[in-house]
Amino acid sequence: MNALAEHRDNFRAMDTDIDVSIYAAVRPLAAFASVRILFEQQEARFSRFRPSSLLSSLNRGAVVDDAPFAEVCRLALEASALTGGLFNPMVLPALEAAGYDRTFRDVQGGEPSAQLVPRLDECVHVEGNTVQLLAGKLDLGGIVKGWTVDKAAELLLAECDAVLINAGGDMRTTGHEPGVDGWHTGVAGPAGGLVWQGLLDGALATSTVLRRRWTTRSGATAHHLIDPRTGLPAQSAFVQVSAWATETWLAECWAKAVLIGGPAAMEMASGNRVRVRALDSEGGEHGIAVT
Repeated sequence: MNALAEHRDNFRAMDTDIDVSIYAAVRPLAAFASVRILFEQQEARFSRFRPSSLLSSLNRGAVVDDAPFAEVCRLALEASALTGGLFNPMVLPALEAAGYDRTFRDVQGGEPSAQLVPRLDECVHVEGNTVQLLAGKLDLGGIVKGWTVDKAAELLLAECDAVLINAGGDMRTTGHEPGVDGWHTGVAGPAGGLVWQGLLDGALATSTVLRRRWTTRSGATAHHLIDPRTGLPAQSAFVQVSAWATETWLAECWAKAVLIGGPAAMEMASGNRVRVRALDSEGGEHGIAVT
């Protein structure tokens, strides 16, 4: 019998790098292929940059009848309630006005402007597998990435004992590397190098305002993280936030919420048993120590 060894696959999806690591006796070709297919299916379903996606149809006024789409919308409503509205995917019009109205490599121009962002629970109606958008425009990109990581981990659980999936910093593990209780992982800092490294057993997501930045028409700098309280790129005490949770979609939503809401949101996350580590613009670290 062959000894267990780590096998890796890497591909691009959802405008980010996807890394999959699996411990197995032989290279798990079918498992790697199933993860690639899953990410493509969800990108086709949820991308705001694909006119044929269900999300684009919803934003054009159609009623969407689709079980996975309804599941993600329910999770988004849950995350919005948990974070006091700091997680709010109704920011799409503000994001587009700021210039992020195309895939990031083509973003240029735009001009952020203060605007009212409606509450998610006043705009999205979910009943069974049916989703209706009552007002505004929806962008589910962040939560979908985390949710797809979770779905991929669950998909492989039946056939693979140890899996690590990393989608641009959104990570989920099942099982563990040989000899340790988890997977050796790390979080890169804004200036390079690792600001955290250790064993991960569960989910971890990191969000930052120092990437996905561009120059607006006026020559100012904008970034992709919109504060729903103002409709403008967030001005926070933090520049990068990592959150540890049981599921990646939840860690992703809390990382963004704390990055927007600052110390008060960090306290909120702690009250929801989500561990958070944040960096400020001077390199100072905030939050609980994560080992």
